Formats: sequence, C-alpha cells, structure tokens
Amino acid sequence: MSQQLAVCLVAVAANCGGMLVIYAVMAHSLAKLAWRGRSVFCVVAIIVLAQLFWILPALLIVAPRDADSASSYALWFGNWLVSGFGVVLLYERAKRIPRSLKDSARMDGLGAFGTWRQVVFPFVRRDLGLTAFFTLIATLLPFWGLINQPDTANVIVLYQRVSSPAERIGTMIACSLVGAFIVIALFLVAKRRSSTLGFEAGY
Repeated sequence: MSQQLAVCLVAVAANCGGMLVIYAVMAHSLAKLAWRGRSVFCVVAIIVLAQLFWILPALLIVAPRDADSASSYALWFGNWLVSGFGVVLLYERAKRIPRSLKDSARMDGLGAFGTWRQVVFPFVRRDLGLTAFFTLIATLLPFWGLINQPDTANVIVLYQRVSSPAERIGTMIACSLVGAFIVIALFLVAKRRSSTLGFEAGY
C-alpha cells in the first residue's frame, strides 16, 4: 500500500468518525426542534449551514499543509454531497420520535446524553449508519480519483494557482448554496406532499 493511499484512507476514516459525532448531535437537535414544533424554518437554516460548514474545515485542515493539493476539494465535496441529505433524513426520522418518550426520560432524571442514548439513538441508528456509509463513499471516491487520475488533480492545482483565495472560496460557497437550494426544494416539496396526503386521509 502506497503512503499516499494510506494517508487517504486515514483521512477518510477520521472524517467519517467526526461526521458521525456531528450527525449524532444534529439528530438530537432535530428531535428537540420537532418536539417543540419549530421545524421548517430551522431545518432550512440547518441545511444551509450544513452545506456551507465544510468549506472552512477543508481549507483549514488540508490546504495549509499542502497548498498545491486537491485534497481540500475532495474533503469539501464529499461532505457537502452528503450533509444536506443527512439533515433531511435525520429530521424525517426524528420527527417520528414520540414526545412522550422524551417526557418519560425527563421524569426519570436523564440528562441530555441519557435522553439521546435512550430516546433518540434507537430511532436514528440505522440512518446514522446509512449516512456514515454515504460519507465514506462520497469522500473516498474523490480521493481515489485524485490518486489514480493525476491529471484531474493537476487541473485543480492549476485552478488554484491561477485563482485567488477569495475566488476559490467564492466558488465553493456558490456551489454549496446551489446544493442547499436543491435540497431545500426537495424537502419542501416532500413536506407539502406529506401534508396533503395527511389532510386527504383525514389526519
């Protein structure tokens, strides 16, 4: 195994572990929003933040170590690709968690972590596993492509050399916002459709 491939695999595994922690916390927050009835605007805001969030870690963690590396774009792209989907998936699952379970956990004296472990986690564990799988695929494929197709990496490096940092960040922000708008549109359409079906069913 080459050193470059080993570093790639370690980076992907570390990224997936960090993502699982972030999504676990997010699942608890989404469940709390659903229990309080503050859902649509907050979920839309979280989708936008999730899409934009990955730019900063990619630039701060990867770019300073190797300015001529395309790894920061691979890290950003993989996380950006999954994050909006992950928010919607976890929200749809979290809003099905009965509020009575949360009230029972509070009466039993459970804190935030205990409530997450006993109430939220049993409902979202499969979704967390699915999100982790998609994150692995989405981050591994760009890294793998950059290793096996150096010409692709060279194009990105050339782009980095002819563009300013502000232009690169602006491009990433624009792409992230486009992705966020697509996810938000799908989320709102699905929400409207479920509301219409629920109304027709007499709920």
